[in-house]
Amino acid sequence: MLSPAAEYQRQQQNPGFNPDDAHQLIKVTLEYLVRSLGMLAQKPARDSEIFKTHIARVLTATYVLQSSLDFERGGEIAANLFHLYEYSRQQTLKLMRNDDTAQIDKAHHAISEIFVAWQQIH
Repeated sequence: MLSPAAEYQRQQQNPGFNPDDAHQLIKVTLEYLVRSLGMLAQKPARDSEIFKTHIARVLTATYVLQSSLDFERGGEIAANLFHLYEYSRQQTLKLMRNDDTAQIDKAHHAISEIFVAWQQIH
């Protein structure tokens, strides 16, 4: 499996970009987001490389997913996805600040459900 960045690079090298590749890019990004939220839910030490790496991956994946939304065509679904991605981002930022109210488990569950649904679309 390619990382989101590698998938993007692969797509950029292919001048005949097609929508199926865009679907794959979102799938890979969601998969990385689910994996990183899952790692953070295991509560690694805050000063560990695992913590730092997965915080960065969550924030990057969330940005990619939020940026990919088409609010004109997606309407309410796009808005709802934006809010779920934002919830995930906010919980990650709380975890970074060592805020005891961070609910990474809930964010992980919500994004996992989106990932499962996305896999069934194609």
